[in-house]
Amino acid sequence: MSRFVFLKNGRTETSPNWPRDADLLWVDLGPEDRSQVPRVLARLYDAHPKVVEHLMEETKHRPNLLIEKEAVSFMLSLIPVAAELPLPHLSFIIGRNFLVTAHFDGPSRVVDHAMASVIDSQMLSQGVDFALYRVLDGHVADLGKLVHRLGQQFEAMQQEMLEHVYRDMSPKILQLRRRTMDAKHILEPEGSITDLLKSDDFPYVAKANHPYFQDVAFLMKDVVTEVAAMREGLAEMDQGYTALQSNQINKVMWFLTIVSTLSLPATTLASIYGMNFVNMPELKWHYGYWYMLFLMFVVSVLLVLWMRVHRHD
Repeated sequence: MSRFVFLKNGRTETSPNWPRDADLLWVDLGPEDRSQVPRVLARLYDAHPKVVEHLMEETKHRPNLLIEKEAVSFMLSLIPVAAELPLPHLSFIIGRNFLVTAHFDGPSRVVDHAMASVIDSQMLSQGVDFALYRVLDGHVADLGKLVHRLGQQFEAMQQEMLEHVYRDMSPKILQLRRRTMDAKHILEPEGSITDLLKSDDFPYVAKANHPYFQDVAFLMKDVVTEVAAMREGLAEMDQGYTALQSNQINKVMWFLTIVSTLSLPATTLASIYGMNFVNMPELKWHYGYWYMLFLMFVVSVLLVLWMRVHRHD
């Protein structure tokens, strides 16, 4: 349901209906207000059809931004922590004396918290750009929490890889790399949008509020940097996992080679000794059988000693 926060006679007030003679106006549109978008925008300014289309479209992809003569509109997204989770979107339109927020995917905790803060603190007098800052600050904080959860998954995967060398980690690594790539595709354009909002050339942010948007842009940069570092770490993890697997295979092959080499002399002697000749040693010599066993043992020991002496050559 539509919500209206407005400034009138220096006071911040709220109403479920369109206010009259408001100096500043913040309109919030929820999931059931999608059909009201053209009517709401028509009362605020002459919006370009593309803005209405972007605001109403069911399927959104990467964050975007459109600049008009009377307003700037842009769309932000949260990042998916898991593939099965939905990707909520949050749209904005800001002009000289109005702000529109739209969240048609469902209720927005970030908008609710920002709106309650602005109303309780009577701070709409600082401008609709300040209300925009409050929403963006909460949005970036949520992005930071989501990236932190991705980082925890990354660390848990590293620990699992070290503790269970023979476990196949490739699907998990590939899945997390795909999520960080999705996060990168979302965060990079959002970082560009926050950089534009903090710019001195952006017409809809008062100079007194520039430090707020600079802070948001700085926090967003930290989030983008963390995701980029995680992507590099996952690439190195993939290489390290491959090297670790190869090293374990080499150890197994080394052990099997040692066993095969040590058993080779005994196998050779037993093969020769076991041939069906008439003059077999034990037929004419009582200790012939034990002699052959002793010879096999001595040759194997000599081979082990030789390998120990020459193992570093």
